[in-house]
Amino acid sequence: MSGPFGSSQWMYKSGEVIAWGGTRMITAGGTTGNGGTATGNANSIDYVNVSAGNADSQDFGDLSAVRISLGAVSSTGRIVFLGGNPSYSNVMEYITPASTGDVTDFGDLVVGSAYNGHQASNGIRGVMHNGSRSAANGGSYHNELEYITIATTGNASDFGDIDTARAGAAGSSNGIRGIIWAGNTDTTPTHTKYIQYITIASTGNASNFGNMVRIVNSHSACGNADRNISFGGFYGSLQDTIEYINPASTSNTSDFGNLIAAQYMNQGAETAIRGLINGGSGAVSYENTIQYVTFASTGNGTDFGNLAVGRYSHGSGSGA
Repeated sequence: MSGPFGSSQWMYKSGEVIAWGGTRMITAGGTTGNGGTATGNANSIDYVNVSAGNADSQDFGDLSAVRISLGAVSSTGRIVFLGGNPSYSNVMEYITPASTGDVTDFGDLVVGSAYNGHQASNGIRGVMHNGSRSAANGGSYHNELEYITIATTGNASDFGDIDTARAGAAGSSNGIRGIIWAGNTDTTPTHTKYIQYITIASTGNASNFGNMVRIVNSHSACGNADRNISFGGFYGSLQDTIEYINPASTSNTSDFGNLIAAQYMNQGAETAIRGLINGGSGAVSYENTIQYVTFASTGNGTDFGNLAVGRYSHGSGSGA
């Protein structure tokens, strides 16, 4: 890979890669169903290869237990699933995206937490915002960040703090900076549009980045080195907006386009070229649509294929 991170004059070309994503998209757990018909909370993991033409996802393996509201951080060779419900799990487990199979234990979170799916990674280190916890561990809103070294199994460590205790913040990265998008708080208004950033390679507290256009929660995010996007969510109604930033330069978001349909509790993953948006709850309770955008050019989501089962409040990442 060549070219500077964050350069507005350079964009990825076909065949180039990023260290925190890849051409096999993985979805795991969540609340599942077909259209408006529930099939229950899941431990299943699916995959789809996104390097070629449109395709539907296939069975990959299973989580160790049913999980919803779990997080995920990715490298090309490993995806780590983080915590989740029921019972605000502290379990982390991983897969090797290039080969199908069940998860392997990774280690424990500092504190068991429920997440809003996609979190920030540079391919070496994954950083996650600890969202909701059990009442015994402080309840719904927290400002702590934890991190892991993705290639090395072990327990998570403290990274630093964001500005305000939140839940439901989405995460993304340009390989240098981790971006923490919006979420909800226990203050008024209960939702926020503030974006913060960290430098993934060095522990410390987050700094202000800018604002989203929308005040939003239950959204997701993904990105490459040049652009990070956030999409969907809920604030008074379901949202179909996609917003973007250049993570190298602090600023407010700009309009990118729109999803195929308004939805929330969807998830994101990425290749060097495309942002991959999957699942959610929208026009039907259990969305199975996989859609994509091309980071280099603004525009609306394009249909790619279908998940094996509709999911929301799940985990998603990419690798291989």
